[in-house]
Amino acid sequence: MPTIYDLLTGNDLRSIGKSNEVVQLVTSDPVLFDEVFDGIFHEDKVVRARCADAIEKVVLKFPAMIQKKKSVILKNLNKFEQKEVVWHIALMIGYLKLTPKELVKAFNVLHKWLNASNSIIVKVACMQSLATHAMKNKKLLKSVRDEIEKQMLTGAPAIKARGRHLLADFDKLKSSNR
Repeated sequence: MPTIYDLLTGNDLRSIGKSNEVVQLVTSDPVLFDEVFDGIFHEDKVVRARCADAIEKVVLKFPAMIQKKKSVILKNLNKFEQKEVVWHIALMIGYLKLTPKELVKAFNVLHKWLNASNSIIVKVACMQSLATHAMKNKKLLKSVRDEIEKQMLTGAPAIKARGRHLLADFDKLKSSNR
């Protein structure tokens, strides 16, 4: 009988393989969530990437599911290096309910990834997660706005587009608080 990881093996990091099938399996049997989540530490880089993709898609539908993995994510933040995993982890951070101390740790790593990565997708994911938390914690809005504007100055078109969207969201939030 094939395992979840058998469904996610492959040779092409640009392909999600059968990760959408795994998402269906996990959403119909949440017990599988832990196994798929653990796959982000798998020895095979394709399995890691596809597990991260599947977990992020599950979390998009059921955001509360990632909370039970918060400590594992935060403990391993500095260990995530594969860009195809990092961009999914960056987005998952946006779903986490973080204490002030955890938020500082997460923000430091998101800033590091944002400024050190050559991946446009990693950069966009980090900007999104930073903005998500800044919209919940108004004290962070200015520093996150400044970082987004800095990224937009020299960033790729996708970075500029996401930046415009996030800045518009900030402006809507600001006008609704008046």
